[in-house]
Amino acid sequence: MGEVTEIIHLLMEENYDLGKVTRIKAVSGGYCNKGYAVWMSLNEHTRRYFLRLYNPNVIYNEILFEHALLNHLRSNGFTLAAAIVECRNGETIAHTPPPENHRGTRAFWALFEVLKGQDKYSWTQTDLTDKEFISAAEILANLHHCGHGFKKPPGADRAQPRIMEFLPTFKKRFSAFLEQANDRRCDRLFENNFSPIREALDQAVSFEDRFQGMPQIPIHCDYHPGNLKYAGEIAVGIFDFDWSKVDYRLFDVALALVYFTSRWNNQATGLRSDKFSLFLSTYNQACRRLAHISPLTEQEKRYLVPMLSIANLYVLNWELVNFYDTMAPDDDAFYKFIDHNIVLLQWIGSNEDELKLWAEKSLIGQSPDRRQCHVL
Repeated sequence: MGEVTEIIHLLMEENYDLGKVTRIKAVSGGYCNKGYAVWMSLNEHTRRYFLRLYNPNVIYNEILFEHALLNHLRSNGFTLAAAIVECRNGETIAHTPPPENHRGTRAFWALFEVLKGQDKYSWTQTDLTDKEFISAAEILANLHHCGHGFKKPPGADRAQPRIMEFLPTFKKRFSAFLEQANDRRCDRLFENNFSPIREALDQAVSFEDRFQGMPQIPIHCDYHPGNLKYAGEIAVGIFDFDWSKVDYRLFDVALALVYFTSRWNNQATGLRSDKFSLFLSTYNQACRRLAHISPLTEQEKRYLVPMLSIANLYVLNWELVNFYDTMAPDDDAFYKFIDHNIVLLQWIGSNEDELKLWAEKSLIGQSPDRRQCHVL
């Protein structure tokens, strides 16, 4: 960490009035970005901050979008996300020469206050208690509520398009991966299941016209148990907004259901009906209590199951991209992820009627009222 330590010392000195750096520690766990805990001493008082080094593939305007959304959420009363610490010049992004092994001509950094709470789970560790499921679902509803009125700053946006524009690009990418495949476990798994993946993708793309008119709002787009912090059985913090964008509200809900209610650790295949119902009903009930987000509309209820398949394809795409674009990937680790989502893809397709019944039972007596989500 020698060179990085020197860069962080210089970064903090040149951009912030927070005192003297007394300690720096790398924080593990991030898939896309790197993080560091930084202790600053000022007037005999020491305070810890979280410093993020953005992935070199991240575009500057994407960071501007993320920061604008975080500040907007906070202005609307959403305090569970870490506050961004502004630089001396009022900006939220600092830049330095790139550290070793960091591609590009410069590196982008942002400083955040430290969230309270404990890291208890990951995106593959989903054995939350019922109280934790309820807390997580209520936070998602509150996040959607506090996004009302958000307007993107000029030029700021997520480079990745909205989901129904993004899905058609998977076909070409997956075909390229098939040509790239050799004889690793993940290659064989992907080759053996390429046809059902393509069929699911073709079916998913066909829903574009039927989704027209559904609420589009600022969404987290990576809402899973590993991106929450807990105190006891209550979620008290949420992080990793770097995938956030404006898209269908139903996509964020479906993605959360795929993440939170999947069976892992050699359990039976699929989603867990009790946790699915608990999360979905809690989310919808929370929306009824909030002023700026409606419960799921009839259209959203009708297309929840197709959106579950789309959400699962979205995760599978992320896994395949990271496997095939990484030099010497961990074949065994990626096999677990890719196999999980391929099996889930097939399970969702075979259980559509059952999933519709789950959704209906979860939402009984929760007819949407006349309020509508803020459409962007």
